Amino acid sequence: MASQTEIQKYVRFETNGRTAYGRWKDGVIEELEGSIYEGATPTGATFRSEDVQLLVPCEPSKVIAVGLNYASHQQFVASAEGGFTAPGGKPLDMTKPVIFAKFPTSLIPDGADIVFPEGATNVHFEGEMALVIGKKASRASETEARDYVFGVSVCNDLVDREWLLNDLQWFRAKGSDNFGPMGPAIVTGLDYSDLRLRTWVNGDLRQDSSTSELVYSPDKLLSYVSQFVTLMPGDVIFTGTPGKTQAVTQGDTIEIEIDGIGRLCNSVAA
Repeated sequence: MASQTEIQKYVRFETNGRTAYGRWKDGVIEELEGSIYEGATPTGATFRSEDVQLLVPCEPSKVIAVGLNYASHQQFVASAEGGFTAPGGKPLDMTKPVIFAKFPTSLIPDGADIVFPEGATNVHFEGEMALVIGKKASRASETEARDYVFGVSVCNDLVDREWLLNDLQWFRAKGSDNFGPMGPAIVTGLDYSDLRLRTWVNGDLRQDSSTSELVYSPDKLLSYVSQFVTLMPGDVIFTGTPGKTQAVTQGDTIEIEIDGIGRLCNSVAA
């Protein structure tokens, strides 16, 4: 990402039964061919964004996420749930990032309805910034981490907190289908170290923070994850949510905006 000199927005879209990537500016999408991570080129075709279906802006082989990565969220969880424990009841090691996995099938695009899985009764929103990996990263250092970031996006790390507390693994709580809204675009060339992040539910502001308040920086997270798992182009890292989260229910609309990146909007299906 450090090599980017111009801020650009990349989207993935569907039109006339086919899927493509494009650059998005002023409401117009310029279709691209080739890999956006290796220098895609314009096809010559353009589309108005309202005339196509925007998709999840990348196709990850894996989706990694981190919990408790804002002090304000740590305070909320400690107050609401009495502390931090690992599966089995042992104290959680807070000296390193709390990493877990979601799934590519967790992701849904901007505008798509969130459909709760059967039995989900306490699903919370979590407004976050997502990193999108641009090249293969294995055992990357923190100082070189930005070289592996293609861009950033907006995401919602939905979680059922009952399942989170009661299951041995966070398979259902974090990885269920529809539990990862993301988009509408990937933004490149942006300094992601201090961006305002806000979340609204039905128009009421619920979160207001900045990526500067992350406990473990995006670069630290990428480096840490890459010590154990090889990251590939298109893979995603959800970087954590600030402050208090609350349950959402049928008909609620969740909007998450990060300055310079855009606004993600999804409603819970009735």
